[in-house]
Amino acid sequence: MSGSNAAPMAPISRETRPSIVGGDEPESPYPIQLRGSVTKGFGRGARELGIPTANLPDSSLPPLNDLHLTGIFYGFARVHSSPSTSKSVSGYMASAPERSQDEPSTTLSPETISSLPSRTAPYPPAADAEPPAAEPKTLSAEDSRVWPMVMSVGWNPYYKNEKITAEVHILHPFAHNFYGHDMSVLVTGYIRPELDYVSKEALIEDINTDARVALNSLARPAYAALASDPFLAPSSK
Repeated sequence: MSGSNAAPMAPISRETRPSIVGGDEPESPYPIQLRGSVTKGFGRGARELGIPTANLPDSSLPPLNDLHLTGIFYGFARVHSSPSTSKSVSGYMASAPERSQDEPSTTLSPETISSLPSRTAPYPPAADAEPPAAEPKTLSAEDSRVWPMVMSVGWNPYYKNEKITAEVHILHPFAHNFYGHDMSVLVTGYIRPELDYVSKEALIEDINTDARVALNSLARPAYAALASDPFLAPSSK
């Protein structure tokens, strides 16, 4: 993805932001499928902002790079209970595996989505500081379900990144980090361009607003139905 790390400064007041984005149904090119193994990032999300994020590897991003668009996206994500042994193409799955009967349900109704909190508890502070383990930690059934997500794609101008990153904030309080596990991300729409901020507090407030906008937008029936998309099915064992 080409571009510049220059971004406009966010207005002092962002109170006029829309509470819902996109049409009543996803429009082309959405939904976009991304899949890759969760990698170690800067650790700033949980440690500095109280908003933990999971990084996707560069190899998983070609479908999103084709948009030539940076900013905040929304959709659904699933961290798989163990790394995938299925073969992939260019870092993302060529086809989605079938769901095992003993896996937790992926169903998220519009009512369930709208009732989810937009602010989730960060991972335990000690866990965020841990290096990626040799073997991924075991995930609970709840942690390995499909959950709404917001994703930042770009230069993160507040932190002046030198390369583009894709950071996924899953709207669910995980018990611990999930480095090394495969993660499937279904991008259903776009919220806003990336911005720079006068303070960390302003950045945090905008991220929390992004989460509320994502939940409002995903609670529409055509979007909620995508939580059961076969692409988000568990990895083959």
